[in-house]
Amino acid sequence: SYIYIRGEYSWIPDILEEAIEEAKKAGFLGKNILGTGYDLEIYVQRGAGAYICGEETALLESLEGKRGNPRLKPPFPAVKGLWESPTVVNNVETIAAVVPIINITGAEYAKIGVGRSTGTKLISACGNINKPGVYEIDMTITVEEFIYSDEYCGGIPNGKKLKACIPGGSSVPILPANLILKTINGEPRYMNYESLADGGFATGTMMGSGGFEVLDEDQCIVEHTMTLARFYAHESCGQCTPCREGTPWMYKILKNINNGEGTMADIDLLWDIQRKIEGNTICPLGDAAAWPVAAAIRHFRDEFEWHINNPEALTRNYGLANYADPIPVPAKAE
Repeated sequence: SYIYIRGEYSWIPDILEEAIEEAKKAGFLGKNILGTGYDLEIYVQRGAGAYICGEETALLESLEGKRGNPRLKPPFPAVKGLWESPTVVNNVETIAAVVPIINITGAEYAKIGVGRSTGTKLISACGNINKPGVYEIDMTITVEEFIYSDEYCGGIPNGKKLKACIPGGSSVPILPANLILKTINGEPRYMNYESLADGGFATGTMMGSGGFEVLDEDQCIVEHTMTLARFYAHESCGQCTPCREGTPWMYKILKNINNGEGTMADIDLLWDIQRKIEGNTICPLGDAAAWPVAAAIRHFRDEFEWHINNPEALTRNYGLANYADPIPVPAKAE
């Protein structure tokens, strides 16, 4: 077995190596574990910091000592993985859930949550909140409760209003306040897979990795989207043309708009570029780069237009506008 650690977490491998040695001394690892005749060794592999190696086949390429480029699937890793052998790739959150499942049984663990969103979920909350951190939640709570309850995020600092939220990491669609707190049908939005996805990408989003970011009324959507585009342009492995060429172009156009040098045609060009990236790459990084841009235009097109019409504005902050109330999906985003 291998534990793959991203390069940025330089202090983690030493901790894991100590834990592995403790397990060996206790007889839980190595040869003939606890006299069962079963052998297992665990190795810690340090990555070099490439975001793309979070994709399972790119991770396997990296483990084999190659450049971390995603593979075409099929074959899937369970059939042909590390060194062409059947391989199971698990996220650390999956491994963390094993102990409680064993302790109380899978059936009991599945009773936590609601619908298909069973068990607990780890949420890494950040942005304009009073209590950033990692929370293990029961997926029956509402988004509003998660943001404003003292048990979780503790509300928005200085009494500022909620402008938008990204509930599942940088790759999932951003939603304005009116759509993150309630669905398009006016029902409360819950912190689970089904509820967050209600309405599809037109009025919904995804739980994704659980990276939950809150944006208050002072945040600039254009600048925020530009920052995400810069990240994905930098992290693209360059293997697929749509992603390799499209991500830098999206960043360049967003940078121009943010700097007061954009045109109305740039908004439509951005929309066209992200559409040509989505679904046309080997791995999901292309989708991850396209979805934030699409959602920003879909829900905040008037803010993009404001930046273009007010190039001299130094604050780069459009404010809340009508985002506290339901707004129709712009025609250009259909």
